Amino acid sequence: MENILVVVEVLEDKKVNIGTFYLSGEADKPWNTIKDKCQGLEFTWGKFVGELRANFYTVTLQHHKEREFLELRMTHNMTVIRHAAKFIVTSCFAVVLYL
Repeated sequence: MENILVVVEVLEDKKVNIGTFYLSGEADKPWNTIKDKCQGLEFTWGKFVGELRANFYTVTLQHHKEREFLELRMTHNMTVIRHAAKFIVTSCFAVVLYL
């Protein structure tokens, strides 16, 4: 979903509203249970993604995927395309640190 929002150049303050429009099926169920507590100006895209991730992935799995991202290395038997795909899939679990 995030790729769609980037491609169509959705402004940061509109991402949550537009992002929730794209939710369907299993992704829509947790959102419907938490959306009332998450509405408001202070609810950012990052918090939205975090809430969804918390409902779909256990903390243990999130840490495992974060470690997988941090330890990702290109090996001799890995193509650039495969490495890039693995990077994209695991990068959503990376913790962003602001200094």
